[in-house]
Amino acid sequence: MLKELALSQAKLKDSFWSYYVNNIKEKTIPYQYKVMDNSIDINIEREREDESLPAEKSNAIENFRIAAGINEGEHYGWFFQDSDVYKWLEAVAYSLEITPDKELEELADSVIELIGKAQEEDGYLDTFFQLKFPNLKYRELHYSHELYCAGHLIEAAIGYTEATGKSELLTIALKVIDHIEAHFGYEEGKIQGADGHQEIELALVKLYEFTGEKKYLALANFFTDIRGKDPKFYEKQVEQNNRDGLSDSHPRINLTYLQAYTQPKNQTTAEGHAVRMLYMATGMARIAKHTNDEELLQACKHIWTNVTTKKMYVTAGVGSTVHGEAFTGDYDLPNDTMYCETCASIALIYFAYELFKIEPKAEYMAVIERALYNGILSGAAIDGEHFFYVNPLEVYPAFSKQNPGQGHVKTQRPEWLGCACCPPNFARTIGSIQRYLYTWDQENKTVYSNLFVSSETQIEDLKVEQRTEFPKSNRVSYYLSSNGKEVTFKIRIPEWTKNAIIRVNGVQQALNLDNGYAVLKKVWEEEVIELTFETPIFAITANPNVVSDVNRLAVQRGPFVYCAESIDNEDKLQTYHVNVEKIALGEVMYKEEVLNGVTQIKIEAKKEMLHESWESNLYQFNYQAEMEKSSITLIPYYAWGNRGEGDMLVWLYK
Repeated sequence: MLKELALSQAKLKDSFWSYYVNNIKEKTIPYQYKVMDNSIDINIEREREDESLPAEKSNAIENFRIAAGINEGEHYGWFFQDSDVYKWLEAVAYSLEITPDKELEELADSVIELIGKAQEEDGYLDTFFQLKFPNLKYRELHYSHELYCAGHLIEAAIGYTEATGKSELLTIALKVIDHIEAHFGYEEGKIQGADGHQEIELALVKLYEFTGEKKYLALANFFTDIRGKDPKFYEKQVEQNNRDGLSDSHPRINLTYLQAYTQPKNQTTAEGHAVRMLYMATGMARIAKHTNDEELLQACKHIWTNVTTKKMYVTAGVGSTVHGEAFTGDYDLPNDTMYCETCASIALIYFAYELFKIEPKAEYMAVIERALYNGILSGAAIDGEHFFYVNPLEVYPAFSKQNPGQGHVKTQRPEWLGCACCPPNFARTIGSIQRYLYTWDQENKTVYSNLFVSSETQIEDLKVEQRTEFPKSNRVSYYLSSNGKEVTFKIRIPEWTKNAIIRVNGVQQALNLDNGYAVLKKVWEEEVIELTFETPIFAITANPNVVSDVNRLAVQRGPFVYCAESIDNEDKLQTYHVNVEKIALGEVMYKEEVLNGVTQIKIEAKKEMLHESWESNLYQFNYQAEMEKSSITLIPYYAWGNRGEGDMLVWLYK
C-alpha cells in the first residue's frame, strides 16, 4: 500500500504548473474571497437555464455572519453554500503550506473565527438549516447536504492544521463530528441513513488517517454501509416530517441519482449524479484500504472499469447529461449537450489516486494525468478569475444561445456561478498538484515518480530532484542520492510517449517495465537518470458504440487533448476534414505569445467549399461537395475560450 506525501515534501519548480499554482495564490484565492464576501461587483451566472436558481450574489461569508448574530438578514444561495467557504479555506491551507503569507493567514483566521461564532453550542453547524429550517436538521437527508458540508469542513480543517499548526478549525470540525456521531449510527434511536450527497465518507477516513482515531473510520464505514440498506429510508423521513407537521413536501426521490438503490458494496456501475458517485467510490476505496474489505474493493474496481471503458470522455470529463448532472448509459457521450462538470473530473482523480495507492498501476495515474491537463485545467481561465461549471467538447454559440437544451453550455467562462462548487474545488485541487508527483511504498522502499514535473523531494533516505522543461522539452533528468541505502525508483512511462530511452550516468538501461513504470533499483550515490522520449501526434478513435464520434477523430500530443477554435481557422470548423494518416505529420509550433505559451498543431486537411446554393436551400439532391486543400490549427483543449467567443471542436471530421 502506497503512502501519499505531505504537500510540503514535494517542492514545485515547474514553469508550466508553477504558473497555475502561483496564480491561484496571487489572484484566484483573493478574488474568490471577494466574491463570497459580496465585496466585488461581478456578473454571476446561473449554471443552467432556470430562473429559479440563485444568481444575485454569493453571500457565502455573509450567511455565517448572520448565523453568528453579527448581522441581520436571511440565508441566501444554495443550501450547500457553506462548502464554498470550506473549500476556499482548504485552498488557502495548501497555498500557505507551500508559501507562508501572513496577510492571507490572518484573513483565513478571521474566517475561521467567524465559523466558530456561527457554530451552535451543541456542535451543529450548517447556516442554511440554522437560519431557515432549524426544525429540520438531519431530517431531509435526501437533499440537505449537511454532512456533505461537514465533510468539506473536515478536509479544510486537516489542511489548515497541517499548514499552520493552528487547531481552531479542527476543533470546530471535531465538534461537528461529535454532534453527527450522537445522532447517526446503528444504535436504537439514532438515524440510520446517509446524506444525499456523499463527501463525509472520504473526509472521515482522511480524519482517521490524520488523528489515528478509529471511531472516524467506523463512522465512515457506517455511512457507506447504511446507504441503500433501506431503499425507503428517505421516503420514510419525508413522511415522518409531514406527520410531525414540519413540512408539507412530496418530493420525487430518485434512488439511482442518490446511489441509494442498493448498498455501495453491491454497486458495479457508475449511476446517477456523477460527483456524488465518484466521491462515494473514493470513500469506498479509502475504507477498503484500511479495513481490507475485499467486497468493497471489488465494487470499486467494477465501478472504475465501467467509468473508464464506457462512460469517460477523452478529456477525462464525466457526466453525460444536464438532467441530474449524471452518468447515463454505456457509450452515451454526446459532445455538445454533455455536462462534464469540473467537480466530476476532480472527483475522478480522487478515486483514481485511492486505487493507485492500493494497487500502483499506471492506468490509474494515466487518468489522473488526463484529467489534470484537460478536464480540470479547462475549468478555469488562464487569468484565474473566470470559471466553467460545464466543460463541453463542442460549442457553436449560435446554437447554444438559442437552444434551451444547451442552456448549461457556456461559450465563455463566467466570472462566477450561482452554484459555485467548481471554482474553489479547482483552486484546492490544482493548488495541491504536488501531491500527485511522487508516492512512497515504505515497505518495499520504492519511490514512484508519476508525472513529468520539475520538482524535488526528500523521501526518507532518497533525495530526488527532477529537472525538465516538459511539455516544451522531451527530456527529463532525475538527480538521486539515497544515503547509502538501496532504493527502488520507478518512473512512469506514459502511453503517449514513443522510443523512451533511459540512461543512468550516461549508460543506457534496459526499459524494464512493471505496470507501466520503468524500474531502477540500486544504492544511489549522487547519480543521474536521463529519460528521453518522443511525443508524436496521435489520432484518437472512439469505440464505434460511441455514436457521437463515428467517422470523427480527436488529436492528442503528450498529455494534451487538442481542439480547434474558430479564431485560429478561416472557415467553419465543420467544413474541415482531416485524414488520419496525415495527423502524425502535423506541424508542431510553440507560441510563447499565445495563451500564456502553448504548443499549436497545424494539420493538413481538406476543406469543403460552401457553395452559394446553400444560402437558399436546406437540402439538395445529389449534391457533390467541392473540396480544396487546406489545414486546420489546433490548441490544447484546456486553453479554449480564453480569446473571445467562437466555435470549438474536439472531435474533428474525417
